[in-house]
Amino acid sequence: MIQNTLKKTERFLVLTLKWSSLGCLAGLLLLLSAGIFVRFMPIGSMGWADEVIEWAFAWMIFMGTAILWRERTHFRVELIPHWLDGSRAGKILEIILNSMSLVFFLVFTYEGWVLTSRTHDHSPILDFPKAIWYIIMPISGAFLIGYTARDLLLLFRGRRVEPL
Repeated sequence: MIQNTLKKTERFLVLTLKWSSLGCLAGLLLLLSAGIFVRFMPIGSMGWADEVIEWAFAWMIFMGTAILWRERTHFRVELIPHWLDGSRAGKILEIILNSMSLVFFLVFTYEGWVLTSRTHDHSPILDFPKAIWYIIMPISGAFLIGYTARDLLLLFRGRRVEPL
């Protein structure tokens, strides 16, 4: 029962991340296109759009990163892991690489939280709190930590970590 609930929750979170990231991409496309159009046909001001574009770009990148990390489809140099594939040294290398990633993500998430909590200024045109721009860092960091811990657990149990 608990495992089924966790799977449903993860599916919901993954869909939310994917669709939100796609929504940010679509918003970027529309705003950037409108900005170009308004430069050639000056029918109004779009100074506010720069703030929304900056926000959407940051959120798209960090949500997309969490999805890529979950599915193990992120960029990765695999020359040495490929050479050592299936051997004990390969498994040890994967554990070391995932452990180093976990440490990095822990620091990244902590520092992202510190940055977010210490930010008290507002955007100049829309007057939104700048923390909205930064809160995605600890949120995506939490996802990255969870997926890295999952991979490490699989490696310690002797299972092979495969792309989803």
